[in-house]
Amino acid sequence: MRLSPTRRLALAAFAIAVAVALPSLAQKAPPNDVTKAEHYLKKLEDHARRARGAAFKPGYEDNEALKRVKELKERYPDDPAVEALFQRARTALMGSKGDFIEITPEMLAYRKNEEKLRDLFAAEAEKEWAAFGRTPGMSNPLAPAFPAPSIEDESSDSLRGRYVVLENARYPDNEFVEGGQQYLFVGSIATGFYWVELGTRPWIGVYEALKRYRRLVNADLPEQLAFTVVGKVKGVRLLVPQAEKKRTLSPQWGWVVEPVAIRVPELTFTRADASEAGGSFAGEARLEQIKGSLYTVRSVPAGAAPEQVVETFATAIKEKNLPLYLECISPERKAGPRARDLLMYHWDLHQFRFSKLYVHVTVEPAVITVRKGYDTGNDLESFFLTDEQKKTVERISEELVEDAELRTKAWDERGRQYGSPKPRFLKRTGGAKGRWYVMNFEQPF
Repeated sequence: MRLSPTRRLALAAFAIAVAVALPSLAQKAPPNDVTKAEHYLKKLEDHARRARGAAFKPGYEDNEALKRVKELKERYPDDPAVEALFQRARTALMGSKGDFIEITPEMLAYRKNEEKLRDLFAAEAEKEWAAFGRTPGMSNPLAPAFPAPSIEDESSDSLRGRYVVLENARYPDNEFVEGGQQYLFVGSIATGFYWVELGTRPWIGVYEALKRYRRLVNADLPEQLAFTVVGKVKGVRLLVPQAEKKRTLSPQWGWVVEPVAIRVPELTFTRADASEAGGSFAGEARLEQIKGSLYTVRSVPAGAAPEQVVETFATAIKEKNLPLYLECISPERKAGPRARDLLMYHWDLHQFRFSKLYVHVTVEPAVITVRKGYDTGNDLESFFLTDEQKKTVERISEELVEDAELRTKAWDERGRQYGSPKPRFLKRTGGAKGRWYVMNFEQPF
């Protein structure tokens, strides 16, 4: 039987349609394999959710999900169900790398400013060091300090009161205790020893000033470093320069030195004085005057919302603006004899984190609740009360106390989220007449 041309065309079209449809049908993944892959994929997705934007390394079950989805995608590339799993796996895998933002030069400006601060205070240190070198006591120092004068050639009376400049003093590496007194040894058996007195008012004055320099100017100054100690010779003493309980060295004669100054070359210079602090670092008297030009925020803005207070708090830490840091914190947390120490302890920790761990902070919207007093924003109560009743309730209620809670995210210099979002709590008393203060200042960002 001969087919008409029209009939032949229709049959050819049908054959083509079947040929196209059959491979598509043949490439459907077995439902059981899809279900098993999705089972593991849900665990990976849950892991990403629980990480809350922090990066994590996929574990066994996470990798099993990726492995199963990969095998399905390679074998059944045209299956819509497999494609859906593939897209979900791609999203979850990207989530394991952490949230990220673009880090702009403005966000890193505080690090450039810290470099400027170091230069400014280094210049102050050089000026004060030069002026110190012209003081009467420094006109005739023991020079060179090493080899140390021999006790057989020099009496303690002949050297008492003479200044000595001891370079490469290593504290606390070379600290030791003998007879209930702390010392720092400088020197060696070959060159002779000096015993720098520690625990005394002069040492506390010069070393605490060095710590303030680290706290307020240069957070990168290491705890263990070599510096120059300037001191006055007080006499001679036989000591064992060793910190261990089991002494392996023999006693050594050395010159006892009362410290009067510390110099960290090209960075800072501190000296003992009669002030309450017992000492100061170069430029400390003009600290805020020198630093002020580099501040971008100088006070908590009037009527600042909780989010703005937290942003100001973070900026104060980044820019080493200690007065502003304290201004952001609740007066309740600044009361008590040990409060100042705690505030400064956490200031140091915040400085370290912004120096080494993260560079920028973003703030999420706050949720405000009324702890005490009449809540004028309570829509449920407002629905029932008349205007007259509202005035009565407001008159008889306690002073308004409000709490605010928000979350912050910290970002490292690559733009990745550091850790997980952190809670921040604030408090305001007196409604709009009052202002918001940070309560948990110790919480990292």
